[in-house]
Amino acid sequence: MPVLLPAREARTGVQMPRREASLAAFVVVCLAGGSASGLSGQGGSRDQSHDFGTVTQAEKVVHAFTLRNDGAAPLTIERVELSDAGMTARFERVIPSGAAGQIRIEWLTGQLAGKVEAEAVVHFTPPARPLTLGLMGVVRPSIEFLPYPAVFVSVFTGQTAERHVRIVNHEPRPLAITRLEGGGRVFAAALDTVEAGKVYDLRVQVPAGVPPGRYQEAVYIDTDHPRRPRIPIAVHVLVKRDVYANPEVVDFGMVSLDELAQAPSLLELLTQTVLIKKREGVFGIKAVASDLGLLRIRRSPDGRSAAFRIDVGLDRQRLRPGPITGSIRVATDDDAFPEVVIPVRGELR
Repeated sequence: MPVLLPAREARTGVQMPRREASLAAFVVVCLAGGSASGLSGQGGSRDQSHDFGTVTQAEKVVHAFTLRNDGAAPLTIERVELSDAGMTARFERVIPSGAAGQIRIEWLTGQLAGKVEAEAVVHFTPPARPLTLGLMGVVRPSIEFLPYPAVFVSVFTGQTAERHVRIVNHEPRPLAITRLEGGGRVFAAALDTVEAGKVYDLRVQVPAGVPPGRYQEAVYIDTDHPRRPRIPIAVHVLVKRDVYANPEVVDFGMVSLDELAQAPSLLELLTQTVLIKKREGVFGIKAVASDLGLLRIRRSPDGRSAAFRIDVGLDRQRLRPGPITGSIRVATDDDAFPEVVIPVRGELR
């Protein structure tokens, strides 16, 4: 009789290399055992793989791999290792000589999205080379956001911009959006129905009067979906001055002084690069200064330009344990934007 041991109920686990960022820790389905000589799969090969195409999130993927025992002795499966906690394996423990058996893999896709891969590794007794059974395909979210489940807007002061997110319902059940929450001083949000129950268009508009800065906001979509009644859509807004720094902050992160002492060449890898740009035309940099004495700062080119590169490194002789907190001040010849201030942060340990 077939034996079904769900992966999530297995008490022992064996970790294997991850094949996809979304895959969970590996688990083991254990049975008892026989011989692995003369094993062949479909097409005469040992290892097998199956591409299940595209399925909608929460659908169950089911596939049966066929194994044939061409040896003189019965073939015994000791255990099957599964690469995702949503997988289960069903199989006959013993395949008689000259007979074929199946390993049926089921994979729940409720927690998966995008291109996915997983493996079932079959072990035999007495020990022989394991057999790898692969599953791959694309899991399409039940509710999909195109191009991304987020909005990114970058504008200059005084500009306005509009971005769109298409909301597509892939389930047969109609999707109703009951409420849209979000917006205010930084942006306005509106929703248009493209196809009732199936397709909607989210519009996010940034008005011209938003002060310079970086804003992290969100739109919340309330629906009648049983599993996704409230869906957040992140809204990232960057309003730039006509003369601005990119990136806006120099962040060294956590720096180990012991590692630098052992490998001084690592210091060069910590160098951060900042571009100072102007929206239109050229400008000049009069001076670059910092209130942090442990910085080494280089800029290029000389003269006037539409963009300058500033490389910010650390002076090894001045490094001491403690936080790095300060700024770099860039003086320009632009009357409207005479100075650009770049925060500097990090920690030395």
